Amino acid sequence: MKTPGVLLLLRSALVVVAAEQSCLTEVRVQRELITLVEQQREELQLDKAQVEKQIDALKNEAVRPSNVAFSTSFSVKTDKHIGPLKTDTTLLFDLVFTNVGNAYNTTTGLFTAPLKGVYQFNYHIFAGGDQGAGHGAGAKLFKNKDEVVTAYNHVAPHDVNTSQSVILQLQEGDTVSLLLEAGWWVAAYTGHLTTFSGHLLFAVGY
Repeated sequence: MKTPGVLLLLRSALVVVAAEQSCLTEVRVQRELITLVEQQREELQLDKAQVEKQIDALKNEAVRPSNVAFSTSFSVKTDKHIGPLKTDTTLLFDLVFTNVGNAYNTTTGLFTAPLKGVYQFNYHIFAGGDQGAGHGAGAKLFKNKDEVVTAYNHVAPHDVNTSQSVILQLQEGDTVSLLLEAGWWVAAYTGHLTTFSGHLLFAVGY
């Protein structure tokens, strides 16, 4: 038969063991809670970074023109001719019919792509009569410093018309311009028979 003292000791031991198990359980629960909190903190930081990235993307999208189009010619009060010149010269179209997105610069003669995309460009060259006797009429379209297409018509005893159209994929910042080759000429008439235009067909990568 167990004495009351022994029973008391056993009971005390059981209480201690139960207390230790309870402490271990609490420690385990606390560790699990700490781990969960750390995971949630990391997820929140990741979500915050993603949200900030999306906000930046939306801001960039807001300032990037979604519509781009221009149409130009020469601003003249009387009919005249440009060329023939001794050196290659970028044509400066200073009469702007349309310049949505402000991508065409009348001072430099350059169209600068405001965003990556596919664009279409058209130009028509007119040269009247025999003003450029002995010289052909036309212009070359350049992408940055590379010649892409040419519109040209040989010397003729009558009015000369020639045109070109091309579709280009441009990176943001690429430029497109028309170059008058040395020895060529074009007409700048009040009827605006010589024109240069282009527009964005669709953006790429947005």
